[in-house]
Amino acid sequence: MSCDTIQVDEKAVLDILQSRNVSTFFQPVVSISTKSIVGFEAFSRGGGGDVCIIDPQLLFHDALTPNTKVEVDRLCREKALRQFKPIFSNHEDMLLFLNVNSEILPYVEVGAEVLKNQVAGFDIDFSSVVIECNLKQAEGEAFEAFAQMYMDFGFKLSLENCSVGDPFSLTLPRLKPDFVKIDSSFFSDGQQKEYSPKLLEALIDIADRAGAVVIAQGVETEEESIRLLTAGVHLQQGYYYTKDEGAKTKDPAKMFFDKIVGSYEKYKQEKRALVQNRKNRFSTTFQNVASICSKFASLPEGRFEEACKTLVHNVQDVVSMFVLNSAGVQVTARYHVRTQRGTASSKVIGTAKGVDHSMQDYVLYLDMGYEKFVTRPFLSHYADVETCIISRPLYNSEGQRFIVCIELPYPGS
Repeated sequence: MSCDTIQVDEKAVLDILQSRNVSTFFQPVVSISTKSIVGFEAFSRGGGGDVCIIDPQLLFHDALTPNTKVEVDRLCREKALRQFKPIFSNHEDMLLFLNVNSEILPYVEVGAEVLKNQVAGFDIDFSSVVIECNLKQAEGEAFEAFAQMYMDFGFKLSLENCSVGDPFSLTLPRLKPDFVKIDSSFFSDGQQKEYSPKLLEALIDIADRAGAVVIAQGVETEEESIRLLTAGVHLQQGYYYTKDEGAKTKDPAKMFFDKIVGSYEKYKQEKRALVQNRKNRFSTTFQNVASICSKFASLPEGRFEEACKTLVHNVQDVVSMFVLNSAGVQVTARYHVRTQRGTASSKVIGTAKGVDHSMQDYVLYLDMGYEKFVTRPFLSHYADVETCIISRPLYNSEGQRFIVCIELPYPGS
């Protein structure tokens, strides 16, 4: 339910502010690879004790007056810092992910250092506090100036709730946050799109270039946790990482240990099986390539066209095929499997007869002495699968050197 369907109740929020009755709850951010908790995200709720806890959408309603929004934001931060202080005293390397409502920035004095003074008042290191803002709201000069000022003080920055539809390729390089939190649209069975894994790869690459670490938020199942680990996302948070009823420790930095260890051990087992499976697929693929090349080695160049046309339709898994001479110039057409959908011509793709491929990696690496080369995976022009081109040199029956280029389903998928 959105704030649009909940009527604003300014008086109820003002009563909470007057009583200062705000409760803070923490959700851990865990590192699966180091089997530890790296920090906690603070969540605030209005009320507690003798006062009923009000719906958080009322406490942070868009229609509240600017001054009320400012006071709510500051009170929630103060309560979170106060509750985090004992954790920090025992674990000084622990991080606090502290949400800041960017909507209040136009209504506070430019250069205001209220948050800095709040943190200093609790004697918490600035570097232990991660200012967190919704990625969709991290726009405009006011937020950029605020973020830069606090990063200069030593605070860290996190952009949260990044979804597959957000322009993260623009925002991350501009703000250079320490962390970016992705939502379940990247990894959940219920929300994941067919292109989500590829977008996650792209986001991780952009985050690496921007100096940011990716955190998955909203992890609810062991399957999601392992899927993220396989993608390279080791920092996670969500309801999956909750305290076990049988936990003996009262230390919030240790109570999730068993859940983390369990996920990591299962991930290791699945990762080993995945690597072994990929190894077997690569081995089989290379055997097929060697078999195809041996056929070309027994032929004169004049029969290469016929061989390509025959092999592409009779050898299992082959998607397309073409042959280059020793100079890297294509000497056959690019033959491919039949497809029901229209495809770009070989001329458009750049694989027409007579085209110079000498500067392509699948030629250059062979010229340097490699016995074969496998390109990065790509979506085939001829089949709705992820494929690669495997190239291999050979000498034909006339003693001339050629390079056979074979498109096959990528064995590492």
